[in-house]
Amino acid sequence: MFCRKCKCGANIFVRIFHTLLCVGVPTSLLFKDTILRRALVEMDNIFYGIGYIFVLLLSLSMYYTACFIDPGFIPLKQKKATINNNSDDDEDDENCTMLECQNTDKHSQQQYKYRRCDFCEIQQPMRAKHCEDCKRCVRKYDHHCPWLEACVGERNHKYFLLFLLTTTTLVFWTLYITWKGITHDDKWSDWLNSNFIFFFDILILFFGGFVVLGLLFFHSYLMIKGMTTWEAASRERITYLKYLDDEYNPFDEGLCKNMYYFLCGCQVRDWETIYSKKANVKDAGVV
Repeated sequence: MFCRKCKCGANIFVRIFHTLLCVGVPTSLLFKDTILRRALVEMDNIFYGIGYIFVLLLSLSMYYTACFIDPGFIPLKQKKATINNNSDDDEDDENCTMLECQNTDKHSQQQYKYRRCDFCEIQQPMRAKHCEDCKRCVRKYDHHCPWLEACVGERNHKYFLLFLLTTTTLVFWTLYITWKGITHDDKWSDWLNSNFIFFFDILILFFGGFVVLGLLFFHSYLMIKGMTTWEAASRERITYLKYLDDEYNPFDEGLCKNMYYFLCGCQVRDWETIYSKKANVKDAGVV
């Protein structure tokens, strides 16, 4: 009970902190002679101000959508798997038991080992993983994000990417407004006094902005390649990937399909079928 209260407290703290950061930095710019102040307070360019507020609200909405939408939790009532005595010391989840399934297709003699979560007591679909923070198994698990205090999985990964995109836009737009607001004084003390708020905001925006930009590029790459962070980081330890060639991704369906299913897909996908088809084609020497 105590741990759950701590977890709930951490969730609330992180999300309130993020909201205050997103609102606080732009608000500080309204107290100085900036483009944003002239647009919103002095009404010099109201459409500029409305556009900025729209991006701010869109960024926050994507953040909270990624936080609260089901990332792809596997129902605990799902039919329990039968345990074999198979084990896999290299598997990247010590809370799982391996369930072995023979692929009888004439083109492939490979054995696929399916995972059974010993905590949730369910057979995990392919690409799923148990999250120790959420205490649940997540479909197409990507990672547990400390900034969301939530898992990123099959159902909310696109919202996480949109959060990164809108936040990157917001950060660099705010950085531009801040930079343009800096005044010039002959004395260092006068300059620091006039620009202290700008200097503080730039530090936050600069470091935060490049972290978010890096994540945006990385997760855009994952979307294009049909991969997840977990698979990219632990490929050599994941049962269904470690026996394949390093450059081969059985879930890569091409640029257009990868982007379409990532951004527009509403249903969870049958990754076992996709994996089997791609593996069979590869074994047949077609790819």
